[in-house]
Amino acid sequence: MTARASSDALDHQERKREQVERYLRAADNFVGYEEQKRRKTEARLRRGAERPRGSRRRDFSLGEDEWDDEVSFEKIGRRSSGAPRGAGIARPLGDGLPRAAVAAVHRGRVELEGDRPARLAGSLAADPNLQIVVGDEVAYTETGGVARIEGILPRRSSLVRADPGATGRELALAANVDVAVIVAAAADPPLRPGLVDRFLIGLERGHVAPAICVNKVDLLTLDAERAALDAMLAPYAELAVPVFKCSATTRAGLPELVAHLEGKTCVFVGHSGVGKSSLLDAIDPEGERAIGGLRAHDGRGRHTTSSSSLRAIGAGTRVIDTPGVRAFGLEHLEPAQIRAGFPDLGAFASGCRFQDCTHVHEPDCAVRDAIEDGELSRARYASYLRVLEAG
Repeated sequence: MTARASSDALDHQERKREQVERYLRAADNFVGYEEQKRRKTEARLRRGAERPRGSRRRDFSLGEDEWDDEVSFEKIGRRSSGAPRGAGIARPLGDGLPRAAVAAVHRGRVELEGDRPARLAGSLAADPNLQIVVGDEVAYTETGGVARIEGILPRRSSLVRADPGATGRELALAANVDVAVIVAAAADPPLRPGLVDRFLIGLERGHVAPAICVNKVDLLTLDAERAALDAMLAPYAELAVPVFKCSATTRAGLPELVAHLEGKTCVFVGHSGVGKSSLLDAIDPEGERAIGGLRAHDGRGRHTTSSSSLRAIGAGTRVIDTPGVRAFGLEHLEPAQIRAGFPDLGAFASGCRFQDCTHVHEPDCAVRDAIEDGELSRARYASYLRVLEAG
C-alpha cells in the first residue's frame, strides 16, 4: 500500500467516526412527539401562572423548544353585530349642556327643534350600533352655528319594529312618544280588528299609551254599518283604550281627538291608505303632507310620507309623522308576548290550571270559562286566536 492510499484510508475512518458521533449525539437529544406535547403544556401552564391573563407578551426566558405556536391569546371583546338596536343610549353628559328634541333625521345630518342643524360628535358618529331617531332627547354644544350632539338621553318609550335585514335586531321609528294613535278606516279599506290588536301589542312592548282613531266614518251611510262598527270597537272601550270615530273630510270627531292629544308627543301609525296624512293635515294644515289613495292592482295603500319629522302644532302638542309602517307590531311574536298584549284575558288567566296555558285546548282554562259565562268578549277571544295563529 502506498503512502497516499494509507492516508486516504485514515481520512475515511476519521470521517466515519465523526459521523457515528454525530448520530449518537442526535439520538441523545431526540424528543418524541408525546414528550414535545408534555413540554408545551408545562410551558403554557407556567406562562399562565407567571403572567396576568390576556397579556400578549412572550416570555423570552423559555427555551427555544418550549414555544407553543398554537397558543391562543385572549381577544378584545367587541359588541355583537346582532345586538338589538333602538334601545336608547345613556351617555355621560356634561352639567349645564342645553337639550333639545330631534325633529328630523336625514342621511348624514340631524335637525333639532326650531330648525336647528346639528351633527353628531365624533364618538357618537363612530358607533356602528348608534341609532338616533325623531323624538330623541339630546344634549349639545354650539360649534360655529351648528349644534354638536354630545349625548343621547335614555328613552322613556319607543316605537320599534323588527329589522327586516337582521334577525333578532330592532329598528327604532320614534322615541319618547306619549300616545300612539292607531289609525284604521271604517271602509276603503275595511277595519280589521286583528291588525289593531297586533299594533296594541307592539305599543305595549314600547311603553307607549295607545288610542284608536277610525277614519272615514262618513263612508258609512247605513245604520247597520255603523252598528257593526260599534260592535267591533266595543272590546277596546272595555279595555279603557280611547276610541275616536273621525272623518278627515267632514272633520267629525276631530275636536275630541285634538283635545285628547293636547300637551303630548304623539305619533300616528297604521297601514297606508287609512288616511293618516289626511287626518294630520286636518289637525295641522301647515304640515303640507302628500295624500294618496289605494293602489289599483292590490287595494293596498300608497306610502305618502317619505321621512319622519316632529312638529309642534300648538297647545304643547307635538306630532311625529312617520312613513306608513306595514310591519310595525306585525312581526313574529312569541305566545307569551301575545298573551301580554291581551290584558283582559290575562285578568282571568291566574285561574287556569297551567301557568303557561294558551287558552286554546288545555283543560280547566279559566279564560274559556269566562267567555262561556259572558264575562269576556267572544270577539276579543277570536282576535286573540287569530294573532296567536299568525304568531
